[in-house]
Amino acid sequence: MAAVTPLPQLAPPEARPLPLKAYEPQPLVRAQRFASELGQVLSPTQARTFLDCSAKWWFRYGLHLPEPKTSSLSLGSALHRALEVNSREKLATGEDLETSGVVALFRDAWLDQVPETEFRGDEDPKALGRIGEELVRKYMDEAAPLVQPAAVELEVAGEIGGVQVCGRVDLLDAEGRIVDVKTAARKPNGVSPAYAFQLATYRQITPGASGEARLDTLVKTKTIQLVSHSYTVSEGDLRSTVVLFPLVQEGMRSGLYYPNRNSFTCSRRNCAFWAKCEAEYGGAVEA
Repeated sequence: MAAVTPLPQLAPPEARPLPLKAYEPQPLVRAQRFASELGQVLSPTQARTFLDCSAKWWFRYGLHLPEPKTSSLSLGSALHRALEVNSREKLATGEDLETSGVVALFRDAWLDQVPETEFRGDEDPKALGRIGEELVRKYMDEAAPLVQPAAVELEVAGEIGGVQVCGRVDLLDAEGRIVDVKTAARKPNGVSPAYAFQLATYRQITPGASGEARLDTLVKTKTIQLVSHSYTVSEGDLRSTVVLFPLVQEGMRSGLYYPNRNSFTCSRRNCAFWAKCEAEYGGAVEA
């Protein structure tokens, strides 16, 4: 009778070596314990961030990770600070400041922003500062004379769809119109859905708001442009806030957050959390 060759002894499953190094995810500290606190009070910005990329919302508002400023964000902040001073002056006196004075305010604000900003290799802070000064001049010469403020940097709060909502209105004019100033690298075609959502929110929680708005966009093209768009909040806009705020709050409390790599803002240039996102979820965020 032929000898039977014994089968090799297999190691127990838990002891078998893996052919490749097993990936051990570094899970985020999920917040089920604090689910009732997440999204307790929402803002249009929080809702917009969550709808665009729930992972980004978690990094920013759940984990409160540091978020370095980009040059665009810093430029917008410096411009906003300078124009805010002018609006407060006009609210008190009925008159705009001299353009040169507002430019000087911007210059000081920009110098404060520079140390806190992460500039790309091709960006020159001094050159960007000069562009900012031109943006201020453009606004002061063409837009500011047409605005009569009734309230500046107005903190607002209320309830929409059973959710507590808050925000800050940059400027409400004497006709109850919300007036915003933004900067952009390209000429906008109109008011974005995200901004319409913000306006619909503020229409409901801002005393004296008429539902009318004007968005002034300062475009940083070779020749500085000022593009203004008027907007009227519609019934559809109002309904979107009533429907979406509760859904967003529920999503925030679910503890399930994942990246939206198809988002227009998903890039290393536009998202400060790209490295954390790659470490948590894998894949690669585009430059």
